[in-house]
Amino acid sequence: MPARRLGKHPNAKIYMWRRIILVIAILVTLSFAGKIVLGFFSAEYVSLELSGNIHYTDVQIYDVLGEKLENIVTDSEEQTADYLKENLSYINEVHVVKHVMKRILTIEVTEREPFALLGFGNISQISQSHIFSVQMLGNKPSTVSVPLNGDISFFLVDSEGHVLKNIEVKETGQWRSEDLEEMAILPVGSNEPPRIGTAVQSSEVKLGLKVLKAALLQEPALAAQIRIIDASDFQKIKIQIDALPVPVWLVGDAIESGLHHTALLLKQHKTRILELIDEIPSARKPYLDVRYQDTLYLGGYTESK
Repeated sequence: MPARRLGKHPNAKIYMWRRIILVIAILVTLSFAGKIVLGFFSAEYVSLELSGNIHYTDVQIYDVLGEKLENIVTDSEEQTADYLKENLSYINEVHVVKHVMKRILTIEVTEREPFALLGFGNISQISQSHIFSVQMLGNKPSTVSVPLNGDISFFLVDSEGHVLKNIEVKETGQWRSEDLEEMAILPVGSNEPPRIGTAVQSSEVKLGLKVLKAALLQEPALAAQIRIIDASDFQKIKIQIDALPVPVWLVGDAIESGLHHTALLLKQHKTRILELIDEIPSARKPYLDVRYQDTLYLGGYTESK
């Protein structure tokens, strides 16, 4: 019997290409279907349930998420929370829960509370402007005249020094009253403004915030009158209060006792202190020194030229 030569079936290549085309078609179909399914969970179709937001409206938060959030399937809760904290300065903590099938994103936020104003630039100009407003406009200044020389800028911070926003000075050199009312100013010697959304790490800011927090905890009536805390010198912290036309000097390692003595003095001897201040010659700069445990000084000094 003669031998038969074995070879490839003539249609083998056709079958192979058909299989390849079929696999490609299946993959394309699945990809298209997956895109449709994922699109079903895209940001524009997601319902947002918000709680805890005061400074930001639901629309503002949704707009921020819309810039980053592709869909609630691929983006994790942690990514969403981190993105909100990075892009909205008032937000401190965020708790995110996804309900994929319901297409609902539940977000619970904890916002930072405004606590003080940081004044960057010429400290003497900040102090002089504010004292002028207290003398001319009463205990609750409605405006403060500030020279617009480009050397002063103001930032709103929380109790930890986290920068919330920049406070713009009008072209007339005046602030809006709602930006000033019952808000203490912490002058900062640096001319480099902080970045919004970050915490200021300078020692003078931390010390100034410590003084203000101690006053709120220990002497709330006095704290309500504090307008300026200059903590650039640990040994001579200067605070300006509404009740006195002169600064009060504290020391960094006896803040509590200094605040207590100041509050006690104002309760018992305010009238007499004001009379003594009037007796100090105008050429000298009066001050009240409460840095020592059992002794209070009312004095004056002449600035060196």
